[in-house]
Amino acid sequence: MGRFIELPNRTNSAGLAGSSGMIAVFAMLCLIAIAPRFASAADRTFAYSIDPDPVVPDHFVDPAARACAAQPQSDLPAWDVPGWVNYMRLWSTLAADPDNQSIRQFLSLPIGDEAKLSLAAIKASRGRSAPSWIGWKPGSYAQVDTPHFQIFSRSDRERTTEVAEDLERCYWVWTQLFFPLWDSNAQVALHLGDDTNKPIESLLQEARGRLSSRKKMRVVLLRDADDYGRTLARLTGGSVKSLSQSTGFYSSERRTSFFYPTDKSDGIASRRHELVHQLFREATRNSLSGDIAGESADFWLIEGIAGYFESLHFSKGYATVGGWDSPRIQFARYRIFANQQIVPLDELRPDGRDAVQQRGDLAQFYAFAIGYTHWMMDGENDSARRWLYARLASLYRIRTEVPLADGITVDSPGFDSGSPERGLVGLLRVDDSHLVSNPVDRNLEELCLRGTMVGPKGLQSIGQSTQLRWLDLSGLPIESDQLLSFVPEPSKLEQLSLEGCKIDNQVAGWIAKATSLEELDVTNTACGDPLVQALNKLKSLQTLWLTNTVVTDAVLVDLAGLPRIETIDVRGTSVSASGLAKLRRKHPEWNLNPN
Repeated sequence: MGRFIELPNRTNSAGLAGSSGMIAVFAMLCLIAIAPRFASAADRTFAYSIDPDPVVPDHFVDPAARACAAQPQSDLPAWDVPGWVNYMRLWSTLAADPDNQSIRQFLSLPIGDEAKLSLAAIKASRGRSAPSWIGWKPGSYAQVDTPHFQIFSRSDRERTTEVAEDLERCYWVWTQLFFPLWDSNAQVALHLGDDTNKPIESLLQEARGRLSSRKKMRVVLLRDADDYGRTLARLTGGSVKSLSQSTGFYSSERRTSFFYPTDKSDGIASRRHELVHQLFREATRNSLSGDIAGESADFWLIEGIAGYFESLHFSKGYATVGGWDSPRIQFARYRIFANQQIVPLDELRPDGRDAVQQRGDLAQFYAFAIGYTHWMMDGENDSARRWLYARLASLYRIRTEVPLADGITVDSPGFDSGSPERGLVGLLRVDDSHLVSNPVDRNLEELCLRGTMVGPKGLQSIGQSTQLRWLDLSGLPIESDQLLSFVPEPSKLEQLSLEGCKIDNQVAGWIAKATSLEELDVTNTACGDPLVQALNKLKSLQTLWLTNTVVTDAVLVDLAGLPRIETIDVRGTSVSASGLAKLRRKHPEWNLNPN
């Protein structure tokens, strides 16, 4: 199933959204009140990445160390998975010595001058061996081979190389995070063993070998969105238009991923989402044959772990997955704290692939599937993380042993009543100290801090954000000058919610620069007529919440002139009944003061 993403259908305090199957709002509020804030510690998983000049942060905690952190007195390091600790030691040694020839040979990485030209060993040739079902003529495409992928490409050489390198980098991060499920973990254990006292160099000299892959994973790289849509429509019978709206697709039937090059962050995230489906299917020793993982139940985890990997971010010499700033986690935060909705984990678990595809609430499903996966991977509940690994192994039918906590089985996690829900709320309810301890080094495009305990100090720690499309700071004690400092250039903002913030008309000139804005919410603020008068430059504005502000009848002419407005709420303002009636007559198609 392909990646699904949709900006939330927002409401303000005048109209909270509801949904069947949800915990009651009162119970939800109680849950939020008692949920602990996430501790000020690393809230994401770190891994090493290929980089010629790495700089690994002081707070780096590798996956193997995280796996055994809950049992420091145990003689079973990293959940007793042979080779995991030494595998991470190998990557740590490479980070300290990027030119280490023995390690690079062991991992089949470029050596010497080749390492300066490419992050991965890449061989390109004129295409002649693409599968017949693709329908390409020999020589009309390029064939690119890397250590772990075979790419048939219609794109240009530069873009193909970029994608090939990214696939290899993602592959190595995945092997570190999911070492217990990786099909080469036995090779690592054989070569490196579990003797953590010997230097990695000595272990490699004794082993005198290198990692090998059973079979390369196949990728078809199309020229552009149109080429991608046409190709998939021909192969799957789907609609060209609908398929062109996606940027990646993994076919388990053909054991092939389909992509096209893109520089957009959501397109790159989609590629990594589909790649994770391929890695769990083809880089593990599973016995699925023609079956689909999660076909009968727990499909939330199949999509949740792929959605979790969308947050993968590369820095200099290391990568992170997860974190409070993870793009997809913002949607779970919005649904819980804005809509006061939560879907219990037990309600997601029974649905298999077909049942999920028939749901009418896919956005909600993905928000909570990915949210629970973040909690299990990056929260402080070690038993939940162990269960996630064991359940993935069961769903993909991978032979591996991940010791589970007492009272937990692969089929039934057996968490305390309400634990996943409380855990997710606690993970999302960050504060200033948490943001300071977990600094951002990615360009944020979606940020929802509604319902958190973040203040000016936490916001300042993020640094200036100029790429934001969606920003929700509702309820935070943020003042006008702090907002302007945080987002000095708002031209890319499409949706902005400042409900209950300590802002006033000082933001009017700034709002006028947000020319892409489609929705604005300044409910319960000191904003008034000057702000509304500044909106005449916002030709894309469709929804405007002015509830409980200080606007008056003086701005009715300005409101009436907004070209694309569909919804306006002026309840609790000084707009008179006669003024509102006049506005209704002028624009009967508008949704004024919606329920």
